[in-house]
Amino acid sequence: MKIGIVGRPHVGKTTVFNALAHSNAEIGGYTSKKQVNLSTVPVPDNRLEPLAKVFESNKIVPATIDYIDGGGTSRAAINTNVESPQRTELDAEVLGELRTVDALAHVVRLFEDETVPHVDGNVDAERDIEFVDLEFAFADLQIAEGRINRLEKLLKNQKSAEHQNELRILEECKQTLEDGKPLRALTISEIDEKLIRGYGFLTQKPLLLICNISETQLQEADKIFKRFAEYEARQQTAVIVLAAQLEMEIAQLDSSDAEAFMAEMGLNESALERFIQTSSQLMGLITFFTGGEKETRAWTLRSGQTAVEAAGLIHTDFERGFVRSECINWADLTACGSYTQARSKGLLRVEGKTYPVQEGDVLTILANPTN
Repeated sequence: MKIGIVGRPHVGKTTVFNALAHSNAEIGGYTSKKQVNLSTVPVPDNRLEPLAKVFESNKIVPATIDYIDGGGTSRAAINTNVESPQRTELDAEVLGELRTVDALAHVVRLFEDETVPHVDGNVDAERDIEFVDLEFAFADLQIAEGRINRLEKLLKNQKSAEHQNELRILEECKQTLEDGKPLRALTISEIDEKLIRGYGFLTQKPLLLICNISETQLQEADKIFKRFAEYEARQQTAVIVLAAQLEMEIAQLDSSDAEAFMAEMGLNESALERFIQTSSQLMGLITFFTGGEKETRAWTLRSGQTAVEAAGLIHTDFERGFVRSECINWADLTACGSYTQARSKGLLRVEGKTYPVQEGDVLTILANPTN
């Protein structure tokens, strides 16, 4: 899972990045730099240790999330006059990185701080959400228009069913963007989606709005969430509220001190835990496990993906030579204490290629050798 952290300047993007990645990336003037912060973070999962005991594994390997923190987007980058829009001037390197992510986390500023003035002079979260939405829409529109022009030239000289289909879906994308809607609002078939997947359209990606509040606003967190709950009604959009500065400070403590501090502040879980849970639900992700003497490992799949696709994630040879999989829920396996007990109780299931892997499944893949 790869998530891009975006937003206006001075809203707390890098602070959120540091909280999630337990990092110490420079904050403050970072937004003027045309570069990105990158970090790979293990996903906390309390199911791994019990499973490792069953397998007597030498090592535990959690699933991971890649976080990308790009520079801020300023009003100089885009003219929001819809009658004569100026195209986005987002740095090409940052745009290229963001187009590779699986989802976007848009940090929205709700905190007041005189020492960190807002780039527009005042805090207005709804304005900032609209601004970034518009900027990404223009970036996508540039891509769509450019490809449409090239396809029209190609089709004049040589007819191609694939090119004609690609042109059709790109024209739908262009119209959707010109209507002021993100591409995540466009319903398209899986076949059509594959035709445009390589463009990495920003407005097609699932969107997590992070309402960044101050420590003094913690008591208002529920009220603030309700204020932005309407955004959750939009396609592939979710909202969380967190105090990024506070969460960054917690992330820099050792585990025992962090737990004590969170209890004192009335926080039941860390930002990382809430972020992972919400973003996984938003993206339709599930976790399955494999285990053995060498290691117990967590893997991430999209909901609905099959046993053979899970096998391919583990190793391409397993996908090519797939015969069947043995499946059991992690809780059933740990309760039994061993595969022998689980088998004697009839809890092990044999599944074929088309079996949709379920959250918490432990898989053993049986495959023929491949050349």
